[in-house]
Amino acid sequence: MKKLVTITKTTLMIMSIIAMIGFVGSCDEKEDTIWDDNLAPTLIEVSPSSAMEGDEVTITGKYFSSVAQNTVSFNGIEATVTAANISRIIAVVPVGATSGELTVIKNGKASTNSLAYTIIQPITPTLTAISPVRGKIGDVVTISGTEFSSNPSDNIVKFNGVQASVSASTETTITTSVPAGATTGEVTVTRDRESNGLLFEVFESHNFSVPITESWDDVEEGALNGAMANESSDLEIGEYDTWTQDGIEQGVQTLGLRFNNIDIPANANILSANIQFTCDATGSDPCEMTIYGENVGNALPFTEDFYNVSTRSKTQENVVWSVPPWLNAGDAGAAERTSDIASIVQAIVNRSDWSAGNSMVFILAPSGVSLGVTSSSAGREAEAIDGTAASVLTIIYE
Repeated sequence: MKKLVTITKTTLMIMSIIAMIGFVGSCDEKEDTIWDDNLAPTLIEVSPSSAMEGDEVTITGKYFSSVAQNTVSFNGIEATVTAANISRIIAVVPVGATSGELTVIKNGKASTNSLAYTIIQPITPTLTAISPVRGKIGDVVTISGTEFSSNPSDNIVKFNGVQASVSASTETTITTSVPAGATTGEVTVTRDRESNGLLFEVFESHNFSVPITESWDDVEEGALNGAMANESSDLEIGEYDTWTQDGIEQGVQTLGLRFNNIDIPANANILSANIQFTCDATGSDPCEMTIYGENVGNALPFTEDFYNVSTRSKTQENVVWSVPPWLNAGDAGAAERTSDIASIVQAIVNRSDWSAGNSMVFILAPSGVSLGVTSSSAGREAEAIDGTAASVLTIIYE
């Protein structure tokens, strides 16, 4: 038993010595990490070590103080300190900073060392042109300038603050499109910094469609006798009609189409317009019609008076329609649709006597190869409202 007690005392002595050594070591470590107002700061690392003016950086080290007691300088230029504790400082790279040494002063005590630091010069694009200067959501836009990236994802394009997708880019051009939600304002491009802005007008487009609604609103006028066919089941387009009036055949007819209740405001910007026909009889021979508008603010209904279509005042604006082949009865597609008649509609809505809800008349006169036609199968035949389908006017405007 005595021997056992001796071993136990020895063991306790050894454990006590180890504990004392550990205590001393821990006190040294604690003393090394606590803040001491009498010790100058020691710098360990700055992250990132390369940045631009205005970027935030984090400085790690020892013996820092609260925000007010730390002065951070980038190569002699003082920075703004936004947060600090005994081992970390967050500062903002100041304007005018240059590459060199980063230092910290705490309560007048300069850091025992400095850290090398690199200032990156920001890339700021310059915009010189944008084409077009106005458009609607989804339209493709080309931006010209300098300091663009050839990698599309490096260029941040915004339309009045709304970011757009970039489909292609070079160092001097960017191809993008008007993003959903964009409004009229400045277009900018950002790489490291945002460029100057160029004005782009975003407009909202409206789609308006109206069919022929009355029996006497799609009519034919004979070229040879001037007689009016106001209740025909079809419309001859560039085709010779043998129907007679007082023994005289009609010949190649001029068509009159009247559309009512056109709810488009005065001076609206007309983006596109067309008239959609439905095929009644097929045809593939060359066929041409020239389309005019009646040059009035509110077109009156057609009458039975001879030449009641061709004698109406016509707009100066006109569009030539080279009619494609019509292949199948009942078709109402691109082939049966007129060329764009936006210029004609624009001329009418720009008139001082135009008001939303008025009526428009369009005059389709044979021209070119259709003037000398003598065959009843040379042109096309479209359905009339007294047949199985009505013609439809579609206008897209802003």
